[in-house]
Amino acid sequence: MPNVLAIAPGTPRAMEGRTLLSERLTIELAAKADSALAAAATSIYDLLVLVDMSVDEQQAVVSQFQQHRRWRLVPVLHVLGDSTAGVAIPGTYRPEIDGIVRGTLASPQVQRRILSLAREGVAEADLVVAGPYEFDPVRGRLRCAEGEVAFTDREADILAILLSQPNRTVSAGEIIERGWGTEADARYQQILRRHVSNIRRKLHATEAARSVRTVRGAGYRFEIKLAS
Repeated sequence: MPNVLAIAPGTPRAMEGRTLLSERLTIELAAKADSALAAAATSIYDLLVLVDMSVDEQQAVVSQFQQHRRWRLVPVLHVLGDSTAGVAIPGTYRPEIDGIVRGTLASPQVQRRILSLAREGVAEADLVVAGPYEFDPVRGRLRCAEGEVAFTDREADILAILLSQPNRTVSAGEIIERGWGTEADARYQQILRRHVSNIRRKLHATEAARSVRTVRGAGYRFEIKLAS
């Protein structure tokens, strides 16, 4: 069941704590970000909800949470009050995963967005870090000096396996067994080669252009020292 952290300034102390939303997820409600930030290194959620804050407050809170790598995977829902004039978007806003909605935490439209943005399993995910690279296995995005590179789900599975063991050759059989959950026959080896080729093509314009190496007869590796 997904867990959601909602920070809503002005929340009465008696209302703070955990509650159940539609028996599909739990929400932990806090009036201030301070206590949640203090536990951010060890506590993780599937969605962060910021209620009725100024754009500067939103950006400050998100930036502090995202100092912890795992929090960079967590979507953020910005809930604007009905009386808020216009829509000021914080610099931390990521349109591909975050959301903006008007209303209150109890509003049906806000609760629908919470349910749609909270993703089972995001709380258990972690960035894969190798040298200068950070890979988001949930959304298949590699962060490097040039920005972000997006990969398909299957490409992301392969890249996560290689990046988790940098400079080590991983056999095609291991990649196929872990990525597809099946034995490595000729058909799957051909499919793997095609996906590796696509990964290289997407990395072509980045400093990681030469990092995905084929070790003939042995497998593949992500070679950190060859990044240029």
